[in-house]
Amino acid sequence: MSTTRLMLLGVVRIFQPAYGYQLRRELLTWNVDQWANINPGSIYTGLRTLAKHGFLEELEEGEGDKPGRTSYRLTADGETEYFSLLRHALWTVDGFQPGQMQAALSFLWSLGRDEVIAALESRIVQLEQHQKAAPFNERQVEKDPGTPDHVVEMLRIAAARDRGELEWTRGFRDRVRAGEYAFAGEPQDWIPSPEAAEQWRTLPPA
Repeated sequence: MSTTRLMLLGVVRIFQPAYGYQLRRELLTWNVDQWANINPGSIYTGLRTLAKHGFLEELEEGEGDKPGRTSYRLTADGETEYFSLLRHALWTVDGFQPGQMQAALSFLWSLGRDEVIAALESRIVQLEQHQKAAPFNERQVEKDPGTPDHVVEMLRIAAARDRGELEWTRGFRDRVRAGEYAFAGEPQDWIPSPEAAEQWRTLPPA
């Protein structure tokens, strides 16, 4: 749920105020249904839930409360929640929830470079600790007569993901240190084309 909430708040924050239809279309171009487990049909529901909890403001236009005709923007509480979720996803390693880091990558540019580097270094330490603990976790499973032997393979696949993420995180940290990409307070390294901007100002007919 936290990954879904971060994705919805983050995309609204980029394009606000924006219609539910546009937000859904944008998220699907990010393939969130594949890596974030966000069902396309649940995006409207998620937006309404965030509005109900005070994180989004609904701006009704035209014909009542049709999902595609309602536009959204972040409230002050939504802005706070966005950064809280983003920082949690960035600073916390969870090998069984890889979508959290994928979501964080979508919005890292809204944090300062120094914080991103610090968080990546923290992730490296956490992943190294996971590596050290892995053999002992396997030993515990193998010695427990009440645990099926194949359970150890669940630990091994998680350890393999951790090794791959550790290699990537070290390289990513070095690239960020070297000045690649743009972060908060720096000149933007990408600006949408005028055609793309115009597309966001136009809602298709009902």
